[in-house]
Amino acid sequence: MDTKELRERRIAAGKRRGAVRKDHRGFTLIELMIAILVVSLVLAGYIGANIRAQQNGEEMHERTIAIQDANRAIEQMRDASKTGTFPGNVTALYPNNGNVAGFDNLTNEQVNVTYANATTNPLDATITVTWSSYTRRQISEAVETYITQR
Repeated sequence: MDTKELRERRIAAGKRRGAVRKDHRGFTLIELMIAILVVSLVLAGYIGANIRAQQNGEEMHERTIAIQDANRAIEQMRDASKTGTFPGNVTALYPNNGNVAGFDNLTNEQVNVTYANATTNPLDATITVTWSSYTRRQISEAVETYITQR
């Protein structure tokens, strides 16, 4: 018997006994399940990170709008300071602890004005914007400024 014929007999005998050939290629079921688990964990982490990034972006967008509205209220107060007797002309239009009308860019938005002292020049004003965020939480953003007659 030559070596080729002997090798073929050994391979045939191994197949009959259920032996696995050493040159067999491919993945076992366990390897595939572990790979699917790893890929699933990575995808879940990626999706979770994207959802959180989107929430952060939306919250920052709302805060930006709130600060813009506070700055708009400050500009309205500065415009009011140009005429009349300061600071009485400003505090009459925008009373201490009073809400400023005309702001509805955010859900349930309220713009509130408070003064450290309503009779001083410059007027130390704090504009607080409060709104309901997209997550239904109450959020506030405050901007402090000095206003004087120009």
